[in-house]
Amino acid sequence: MTEDYWHLRNVDWMESLTQDESELLQRESTSRSYAPGEMIFTPTPSPSSVYLLEHGLVRIYRLSETGAEATFGYVSPGEVFGELALFGIPVRESFAEAVIRSIVRKIPRAVFARLLETRPAMVLAVTKQIGERMRRIESRVENLVFRDVKSRVARMLLELADDFGRSEGCGTVIDLPLTQGDLATLVGSVRQTVNDALRQFEQAGWIRQVERQIVIVKRDELQRLTQRLPG
Repeated sequence: MTEDYWHLRNVDWMESLTQDESELLQRESTSRSYAPGEMIFTPTPSPSSVYLLEHGLVRIYRLSETGAEATFGYVSPGEVFGELALFGIPVRESFAEAVIRSIVRKIPRAVFARLLETRPAMVLAVTKQIGERMRRIESRVENLVFRDVKSRVARMLLELADDFGRSEGCGTVIDLPLTQGDLATLVGSVRQTVNDALRQFEQAGWIRQVERQIVIVKRDELQRLTQRLPG
């Protein structure tokens, strides 16, 4: 199992480019706006580009043989995605969809690879991000095999809070327009089961649901739930 998705978080690589490199990027790449729900890329046998999210939010997912969606994660502004083309992976199996109106820069693989060659620190950062990507894949497989849905939902809420949370009042707002269906595709379950878990968390006072946003009120309780294996 591979995941056509990683982050270049905390790497201000755009700011580190020389004028010539910046001009090369502007000249050889294209920037385009996508409406909510519009596809940025779909599976292809020969990917030749990588993508930079300049503004908005993008969801990365795959389809099973039965047509069920499995969401791998979300891309934030300043992050690169669709990057496996850089490493000669012959087939792209993922979909990328704009969640809100988004501006995406499409960069030819050869151009981005040339920029990487001049930035050894970026290569190291990419390697670290790939390691983190694999760690998360292993964690999610473990969750699917060994944990019940409530524990998987709790762990995913904590992960999303780490990636997209912002402090507000006495809680942490997960700053994503998540539906229960969206969360179900992240934890490998169905909407009704996820809804039941969220309702129990809310009744216990661990979370609050405000429209399409979830507020974590008692992180320690969610954390304790994820540490318990079914016996």
